Amino acid sequence: MAVTEEEIRCAASSKESEKPMSKDVDRSTSDDDDEVTAEGNGPSTALDLTDDWIEDHMKDVTVAVIGNVDSGKSTLVGVLTKGGLDDGRGQARAKVFNFSHEAANGRTSSIAQEIMGFAPGGDQVLIERMATTTANSRNTTWQQVVSQSERLVTFSDLCGHEKYLKTTIFGLVGQCPDYTMIIVNANAGFQRMSREHLGIALALSIPFFIVVTKIDIAPQNVYEENLAQLHKIVKSNAVKRQPLVVKEEAQMQAAASGIYNKEVCPIFCVSNVTGDGLPLLRCFLRCLPSRLQDSGLFKPPSCPAEFHIDSIYVVPGVGLVVGGVVRAGRIRPGQQLLLGPDKVSQFKPVLIKTIQYKRVNVDSAESGQHCSFALRSLVKRETLKKSMFRKGMVLLSPETQPRAIWSFKAEARASS
Repeated sequence: MAVTEEEIRCAASSKESEKPMSKDVDRSTSDDDDEVTAEGNGPSTALDLTDDWIEDHMKDVTVAVIGNVDSGKSTLVGVLTKGGLDDGRGQARAKVFNFSHEAANGRTSSIAQEIMGFAPGGDQVLIERMATTTANSRNTTWQQVVSQSERLVTFSDLCGHEKYLKTTIFGLVGQCPDYTMIIVNANAGFQRMSREHLGIALALSIPFFIVVTKIDIAPQNVYEENLAQLHKIVKSNAVKRQPLVVKEEAQMQAAASGIYNKEVCPIFCVSNVTGDGLPLLRCFLRCLPSRLQDSGLFKPPSCPAEFHIDSIYVVPGVGLVVGGVVRAGRIRPGQQLLLGPDKVSQFKPVLIKTIQYKRVNVDSAESGQHCSFALRSLVKRETLKKSMFRKGMVLLSPETQPRAIWSFKAEARASS
């Protein structure tokens, strides 16, 4: 666990702005010495001294997709992001899965991410339909969607099986979603794992809405019984929300503002095969307001940099790459940060070589963004290896003077 010697001060300090780095510089394959400022904080500009969030210019809402196994989570994500309908035999979900064994058994065992973008006019940006998906084609698609969109919705498709509950909890905690989309099978109703997921979302104070799928194959009496069950659960003392079944676009404003204020639980009834209800769901997703600045999970861009690592990769031609979320500050290529705590509770200096956001090379990353960094060690004759990393490691600004501790005192409260 990393702590600072003194409380991080978020007030902007007066500094002379330096000349920003050229956007054309690519350090992904270079071992040359990169430019580092005397203070070890990389190139800075006047923008660093303000709380001018990038979020104010490019709206990006993160939605975690949860629900019981076989409820249609991955299928719905595939239909929403690829712009086509499912064939009823798993065509759409196959475009979302990360691994071949997931496609073979139809069950998600990892965290899959997909994006959908909306142009300034409100129309969805559709680049790829139900074609064969490869790593290179996915990178190209994401780049085109990001470049053409004014608003983005990022889906984190989480696991529904009880066996992978730990992975689902990690996605809800580590990914810091703005909202959760609970998927319910119209035939099966609100099952046990869906109740577990709802309880976790409530404990984390994440607003949620419900999508009832497979309405095209559910008998009318079963569908109505399960819908009545949802109303009862949403209005219960444990949840305390007002259910709102969205049937027309006139209800969008009430649904969006109600879920943001945690007063209303919008309910959508859709079919991934026939397309019923999907236009309303897309419209709702486009209207969702970002909770970045109000969630309390992120500090302003003017604070010292803080990056939580949740994944490590070794990319050929690039080297070691870490992925995660920026919890505070603004980070640029050429900036020096401290990596740790390692196995001996030490923090070591590293250099940010390049940054990718939504699979696109960018010149900076700021608080609230999920991104990846290519790193290079600044310790003489040391090369970063995947084996050096462990859970809980972070990247911190040198000015925070972090140190590792083995124990701390805490007061825990159990809520009924």
